[in-house]
Amino acid sequence: MRTAVVSGVARPTGIGRQIVRTLLGKGYRVVGCDVAPEEAPDAQYPGVYSFMRVDVRKLDNVRALYAHVEDIAGGPHLNLLVNNAGIAAPNLDESDPVGSWHTFIDTNLTGMALWSSIVHISSTRALQSEPGCEGYAAAKAGLLGLTHSQAASLQRRTRVNAVLPGWVDVSGGAEAISTEQHQWQFTGRVGQPTDVAEMVAFLADERLAGFITGQHFVCDGGVTVRMHYP
Repeated sequence: MRTAVVSGVARPTGIGRQIVRTLLGKGYRVVGCDVAPEEAPDAQYPGVYSFMRVDVRKLDNVRALYAHVEDIAGGPHLNLLVNNAGIAAPNLDESDPVGSWHTFIDTNLTGMALWSSIVHISSTRALQSEPGCEGYAAAKAGLLGLTHSQAASLQRRTRVNAVLPGWVDVSGGAEAISTEQHQWQFTGRVGQPTDVAEMVAFLADERLAGFITGQHFVCDGGVTVRMHYP
């Protein structure tokens, strides 16, 4: 059975939790982690899904996570790491969000296990922006550089790619989205967590995506290619 680790899974309607459900549906054993407690735990997957609270500032937390993963997987050869953690959150050095995340990934993740595939969840904010989001945009753009540099460093043993979601409704239907907001997307609707999760599952599949590494994939309904006029 393939084993995956997915970070940022606490929110039941979020992208991370949907990635967990999608991977479980495709036959993975999944370990989810988050610095926050898991809300509304998914109890319908006994034996193949587990959750751990992990503070990435604390190396002992990360070591405990990977000890647990290696124990259930029977060794350090793991199939998939999905980095869905919010990298602009205060659990990283806000003065250098890209550098601190790079250190975390290199030291705490890729150095502790042998991965077949890593998928980073970035954002279309890596490609376009608006006033007041410098830190978030810089951090998400940094993930794109991290993606191709890791692909080079880990070549022949790990494929590394990134997904850039656009507007994704993570409210679970709790927030109203207007017809105009839906129509702003070329697809006629805003994204759903399943859209991102299926892209992650595709990139993780060695049979379907085994020749893809060092790339980033925009999943935004076409918004980033829309022409804007004054």
